[in-house]
Amino acid sequence: MARIFEYFIVCGIGPEIRTLDEDKGFHGMRYRYLPSLLDQYPPLNHSLYPPAPPQLPTCVLPAGVEFYASGFDRKDPSTYPRTYPIVLTEGDGSKIYVSCIAFRDPVDGDIVEAYRMPSNIYADKCICLVSRLPSFQVLRNALEEIFALCFSPNGSCKPLWDVIACTVSNVPLPTPGKDRVLFAIESCLMSVEAPPKDGLPHADISFQPLVQCLDVDNLLKLFTAVLLERRILLRSNKQVPVFLFADHNFFRLGQEFEGYIIKGDIYSLLTLVSEALCHLIYPFRWQHVYIPLLFFSGVDYIDAPTPYMMGLHSGVDTTGLSMDG
Repeated sequence: MARIFEYFIVCGIGPEIRTLDEDKGFHGMRYRYLPSLLDQYPPLNHSLYPPAPPQLPTCVLPAGVEFYASGFDRKDPSTYPRTYPIVLTEGDGSKIYVSCIAFRDPVDGDIVEAYRMPSNIYADKCICLVSRLPSFQVLRNALEEIFALCFSPNGSCKPLWDVIACTVSNVPLPTPGKDRVLFAIESCLMSVEAPPKDGLPHADISFQPLVQCLDVDNLLKLFTAVLLERRILLRSNKQVPVFLFADHNFFRLGQEFEGYIIKGDIYSLLTLVSEALCHLIYPFRWQHVYIPLLFFSGVDYIDAPTPYMMGLHSGVDTTGLSMDG
């Protein structure tokens, strides 16, 4: 039986620490480090699904792992957990949809001791739900409920991994055009449905970010660039207005979404705008390189001479790249 959720994944700093430049060891809190796969359900030795993509840890923490002197502080929004979706594309063009929540978590004591780190140090950790179904809202709601159980003062009435195993193993894919599938995580009831196969493609996203970021003229220019299969690079930054780059044409964006305790960040904007563009060209399909959220260490990819659609945080330095192909 096909299921909505294929994997629950935990990524963060592993026992073998390397910087983004592949230097071994802990070099201080000024550096960013490569994330590792820490845990997953189903476990590694299962045979239910194809293995999770090996690049998943790098993709779900695209900026790498940062270390911090403090954890969550209700008075400091920069310490809030962040929620965002990402989309991975396999070699056959099929998509994998991942909902992520990244947060600061105390570093394991054995790692602190092995690398002689400061005491009471925190690092980025990310939990994820992986699916083949493009139901962004369902994935986000389910993951936020699991996250709440992790950090709720009362916890869960069952062992947490039992709740995760039940969620991943027992929720079937809905039959297209048929009744909704209902499922519960603890006391939270959720539902998911799939449209008929002969209808329009399923689009569980809002087009609002795209149309609010660009005026009509620039939206038409971008739409034309997609249809002409140009190289399209979306760039974003939390502190400044967002920019979108399509070959050598720049388009000004300006939308960001933020919640209260679990907040969306700029990664959400990059993915949602990319997905909206792909839906806008229906019945055509974008069949070239598609990386809505490019990990920082993969910045050289934007020098590719072939058509692509990528998203990249504006904090990444691209001055040494020609972008000429």
